Amino acid sequence: MQTLSFQDAFFLRAETSTCPCHVATLMVLTPPKTASANYLRELASSLGQIKDVWPVFGKQLKNPGSLRNLCWIDAPDYEANDHVLHYSLPINGSMNDLLTLIARVHEQPLDRSRPLWQAHLIDGLPKGRFALYFKVHHALIDGVGGIRLIHDMFSDKPSGRLLETQLKKIKSPTHSEEGFSDLIKHAFHALVKQSKAVPEASSMLANFGLDFLRGKKDRPQLPFSAPHSILNKELTSRRRFITTTLPLNKIHELGKFFGGTVNDVLIAIFGSALRRYLLAQGKLPERSLDAGLPVSIKYQGATEGNQLSFIICPFSTEESDPLIRIVRVIKTTKKAKQDIAHMSPEASEDLATMTMVPFLLMTLTHASQKLPPVFNTIVSNVPGPKKQMYLEGSKLEEIYPLSIVTDGMGLNITVISYLKKLCIGITCAPGSEPNIESLNGFIQDAYKELLALKKA
Repeated sequence: MQTLSFQDAFFLRAETSTCPCHVATLMVLTPPKTASANYLRELASSLGQIKDVWPVFGKQLKNPGSLRNLCWIDAPDYEANDHVLHYSLPINGSMNDLLTLIARVHEQPLDRSRPLWQAHLIDGLPKGRFALYFKVHHALIDGVGGIRLIHDMFSDKPSGRLLETQLKKIKSPTHSEEGFSDLIKHAFHALVKQSKAVPEASSMLANFGLDFLRGKKDRPQLPFSAPHSILNKELTSRRRFITTTLPLNKIHELGKFFGGTVNDVLIAIFGSALRRYLLAQGKLPERSLDAGLPVSIKYQGATEGNQLSFIICPFSTEESDPLIRIVRVIKTTKKAKQDIAHMSPEASEDLATMTMVPFLLMTLTHASQKLPPVFNTIVSNVPGPKKQMYLEGSKLEEIYPLSIVTDGMGLNITVISYLKKLCIGITCAPGSEPNIESLNGFIQDAYKELLALKKA
């Protein structure tokens, strides 16, 4: 029996019928030329046995109907057919057909009486390709752990086999059990713990507040300093999923040219795209939208659970000049990284707790429209495989992340690098965000804008 950490339990307690808290990847694959007529059926069978290699997929909640004393146990009646599904798109199905289907699947919460994951095999894509949609509750695994599992699940050789990989023994940290009231206590104790753990941390939040009051636009922001926007409404259960790609080498070159990182360039691009989108809707706030940037503080080799901190970075959506925008982003992230570098992992994790608890309270009390947003959207960038990967001989062509949106934060942008591409997955709530599909084109326009600056 393994009890859940605060961060793991958070994703269970924050979950509602309109805000399921699972994450997923959508992978597009080309089957081997030697694939038999039963190839996908055999692949489904292998996926169903995945718990034998990675025990995390054979765990379920001990008390699925209770939010107190949450802990994982081995599932006593595990059935592979409950977790692996195989179906087809209509004849001559398109990528848009696939994304529409995946959005419907992503809307559905996972069954808490079973291990909290599913794999959906979907054939019928052009050129004989098929898709694998892999869905896991965020309480079970975070983005970094998910990518590590994908690295283990896939092979860099066409001959590699899924169940040949053996999971390395990982010493997981022990966690204490927490009831709901403990969540609130934890939030207040976190600040005290921070000040005791690292002197720099006690002054960090105060400095953020002073910078905000002074109107500095190139500094990390405090939670609840973001403006209201059409991205920050109460949600229905409907979801929409948008994908696009950017060339990794070009983004890297842009980062080097402007003195920042790949992530800095992406934030600047997304900020420009969001500005264009909101202007087109006539809904651009006077103050800049803020991005919540998860930072992994996971110990070496860990796959299970969540260990995160947060940076809140302005998108500079109020600024029309792309050069000013990217300069601000670079200054902000450098300052935030310096602050986190002075903090212990425990204090960094507590900083995330101070951000997550308001999300929980806003979701449970439906107060998202009464308070300013904690931040406007999440932007997450996870390094993926650098080599060509295969699954049971099938060539992995593309991999797109799908994540969580909540009341008060109806847009999530997650990026996975793969080979020479940055695969961008945008999860959103279409009811509150009209014509959100236009973000795809706006992202490409913003990228070309930075390229033009580099060439000028």
